Amino acid sequence: MNEILKRGKLMVIFLWIILIVIIILGGVIGYYYYIWQNQKMPQLEVRGGTLINPAQDLTFEEAIAAFNESFVYYFLINIGAYRLHSPPLSSETPKINFYIEGESYSAEIVERAIYVFKGLIEDSDIIIRTSAEEAVKMMNNKEYIKESFKKGSSNIELVASKIELAAKGYLKLYEELGGGV
Repeated sequence: MNEILKRGKLMVIFLWIILIVIIILGGVIGYYYYIWQNQKMPQLEVRGGTLINPAQDLTFEEAIAAFNESFVYYFLINIGAYRLHSPPLSSETPKINFYIEGESYSAEIVERAIYVFKGLIEDSDIIIRTSAEEAVKMMNNKEYIKESFKKGSSNIELVASKIELAAKGYLKLYEELGGGV
């Protein structure tokens, strides 16, 4: 009987130790995850050390006509897409498809680097639809981004599950676009 009590006590102590280790490990991982999520994007090296709006020196009409991957890249930087990441213990990267007036673009975020391509990517997490006019307005006025999505001139379609979107960090991005997962 005493041996059973000793084994029971040892088992309880062992379980408490495992629970404490899990709590500490969870706290450490949570802390570093929070720090990583709230880092500021480093200054990009483009023309004199700052990211230049590709529509900056163009008229509104010229910017619409010249719309390309660099415009999509600039938009993604403005909404903080560099904060997206692979879920813990997964190699799945955040993927976004864009439809802009008959043209399609895609973006993949790998270790805080944004890669933009013409054409669509398979297994995208979200799809953003807008017109070239709206896209140029958003690029020229960062505050207009939320307004465009709020009034329905631009929209976002959630393709992946909400759990997957949350695991990849889409919460802040979706808030930037005027929504909430």
